[in-house]
Amino acid sequence: MKKLISLCTACLLALSGCNGETSTTPSPELSEAPVTTSLTVETPAPTTEAPDDTPLPTDTMSLEVPPTETLPLPTSTPFLWDGDPDSLTLNDFPTQLSSGEQVLEAVTALGPDDAGLYLVCQIPDQDTWLYAAYGPGDKQGLILRVGTEWRYYSIPFLSEQAHMPAMAYGDFDGDQNQELAVVPYLGGSTGTNTWGLYMVDFYTGGWEVQQFTPGDYEAILSLSVSSSYDANANTITITAGDSQLTLDVTELGFPEPGGEVVASPGSLALFTTEGDDLYATFSLDLSAPAIPEGSLDQAVLLQTEVVYTGSAFGLNAPSLSLPEF
Repeated sequence: MKKLISLCTACLLALSGCNGETSTTPSPELSEAPVTTSLTVETPAPTTEAPDDTPLPTDTMSLEVPPTETLPLPTSTPFLWDGDPDSLTLNDFPTQLSSGEQVLEAVTALGPDDAGLYLVCQIPDQDTWLYAAYGPGDKQGLILRVGTEWRYYSIPFLSEQAHMPAMAYGDFDGDQNQELAVVPYLGGSTGTNTWGLYMVDFYTGGWEVQQFTPGDYEAILSLSVSSSYDANANTITITAGDSQLTLDVTELGFPEPGGEVVASPGSLALFTTEGDDLYATFSLDLSAPAIPEGSLDQAVLLQTEVVYTGSAFGLNAPSLSLPEF
């Protein structure tokens, strides 16, 4: 299995172009919907009201994005509106890609009754754009636009780390249709990162979204990972599927752990894509009575395939490794 990057930047590298520095204008109309191709960084240019037809990914869309002479020039000024997604028109969507730091700064400057809208991720070749919506108050979510259609999702995106979401197309459930994986940052602290996984299925009739929740994958990990502790040798042996790893707890800095050392899911969760395949990297936490909480949160990494059936998620073919610092 492909070795995954064990840093939060893996999501931004393996998924599509977010937080870029350059921009162009896309086609104002979506004649045919997204396909999986190499991803570049451009920005959208809305011109007309949304029709009733829902765009669906196909394999025939031209990769050339014709320019239009009627679009406004990109601006760094954030778009302010009443916060109601139903009140938006295509002309309201910003055309300048914003970095996480820019979004955080803009959101901080909003008044209690203001709402801001920011372009944070894009797949121009598939006419797909992701916007962060914040306000009024603490309300936040993501607006996904494909061509001239868009949907609002109550998916949080804002954190002190200012990591913006990433996304990529693929036939992740093997039904010969394209789904869109959206990976937002859920939170973390120094040295730990937790990302989420949402799957948008365009062929269910309403852009249905499935979430691989932390509770779901932690439950799978708890059933899939086992450990045994040798008190005499002060070693712990961890088993996940056909993979097994033995660690000397003394070498980890705890010659007297104060009791049994056990392995459990940690706070690191990363998701990446490669073509039509999904992968995940999780950390395993080693705990014992005399080991301070979180001290060995990334002592072991577990890489695995993510299985998506169209209605549920699973994990397959786990492997264990030590982190590279």
